[in-house]
Amino acid sequence: MEPLLLECGQEGVEKRLLDAVTTSHNHLASSIRLRWDGDPLYVSSVLGLNDSRQVDKARSKEWKMEVWKLHGLTVAASRSTVLRLYVVPVFQTQALLLYKSKTSPVWLSGGRGGKPTFNRVPPQDSSQEVRKVKTTAVRALYALGLDYGVAKVGIQPGNRIAVVDVIPNPRLNNEMGIQLAGAIQQYIRRLPRLLSPVDQVMMGADPEFLMRRKNGSLVMASNYFPRFGQVGCDAIWHGRDRSVKPLVELRPKPSTDPRQVVIRMYKGMITAARRVNEQQVEWLAGALPHPQYPLGGHIHFSGIPLTFQLLRALDLYLALPIMVAEDKNGVRRRPRYGFLGDYRPQFHGGFEYRTLPSWLVSPTLTRGSMAVAQLIAARYPYLPTDDWYDDKLQQAYYRGDKKVVRERMEGLWGALKRLGEYERSQKDLDRFYQMAVSGVPWNEKQDIRKAWKLPPYQK
Repeated sequence: MEPLLLECGQEGVEKRLLDAVTTSHNHLASSIRLRWDGDPLYVSSVLGLNDSRQVDKARSKEWKMEVWKLHGLTVAASRSTVLRLYVVPVFQTQALLLYKSKTSPVWLSGGRGGKPTFNRVPPQDSSQEVRKVKTTAVRALYALGLDYGVAKVGIQPGNRIAVVDVIPNPRLNNEMGIQLAGAIQQYIRRLPRLLSPVDQVMMGADPEFLMRRKNGSLVMASNYFPRFGQVGCDAIWHGRDRSVKPLVELRPKPSTDPRQVVIRMYKGMITAARRVNEQQVEWLAGALPHPQYPLGGHIHFSGIPLTFQLLRALDLYLALPIMVAEDKNGVRRRPRYGFLGDYRPQFHGGFEYRTLPSWLVSPTLTRGSMAVAQLIAARYPYLPTDDWYDDKLQQAYYRGDKKVVRERMEGLWGALKRLGEYERSQKDLDRFYQMAVSGVPWNEKQDIRKAWKLPPYQK
């Protein structure tokens, strides 16, 4: 089906926009193409909502279920029951409304009890279940490569949250139509502001590492560091005692200069090395240097709009090169951790991109990761993301098939190099790329203090 062509001038009145994007039977247009003359360099994925190829694939329930499982989502069987069923209109990262079934249980096959009826969930409901349902609905949409639609999410026995379905062109009630039209209108209004000057993208990070004695026993970070601070402990605990925490987390002060953030990380590591000055203690980073503790290298952004297009660009141009460089253990971190498009809103109004493992394994990887992330965040409307929709590429990412991913690197990196701002951090970016495609993976059993030239400090 051809996408609806929407003139961006139509967005001036919400009612007119709602009329434009819905059919005579109150179904939402399954795909929208925006005609906007503001910047001729914007790539098609930024001016398209719900790629028509993905909409066509989403007609298959079997395909959707396979995709959700690949991305680590729990899927409800088509002929089963759930304790509660939620209906969630979604536009990109926003769960716009929630409706909860009145009856329990709900038969998904529709064979018993007829169709369920629903109550609107109050907007102020911030219960854990509601928060998880919203997150699952957004993840389910993102995994399918869609930008908007209605997700159905069920609560199974044991309070397990499972995806039931996603509908790209749902039938809308008046409330849903107004909310979705408003979200589309807001997206159109933000088009001129999706680009940012590179040197104005504020960035932070909270990469993790763990400490282990040479005999294999873990050294608890909580024995040396506070819960919060420039160098602190991650919230994960060890064993049954929640005060015993194994992971060290660096929290450098944010900056618009990626190198400044890296310098602050390095100063944090110097502080840590002075507190842990034992020769027999190793520092390990990467994806999974210890089988119980996957590590993350989350990167924080402030002052830029969060869109699915930005997340897809970060997946393609940052997560994939790092995956090609990772230790073979990295595949076991996914999909519970490291799934594509993983993000978390932050209290300051920004967000953190959470897909990456801990890139502290080397200064080259650290400097390159921060530089690539800033370049993508500032200029992603110019970066093609067609490769993101390739099922084989996503399967290769989750299954650790580096050969398939490496074959795409030259084309993806060429798109980055064509950006005029690439030269600003060319040295760090070139070294990062060479490390990624060299075919030599990092070794996450190696003490990272050697790469960072951090000797064990002596009293």
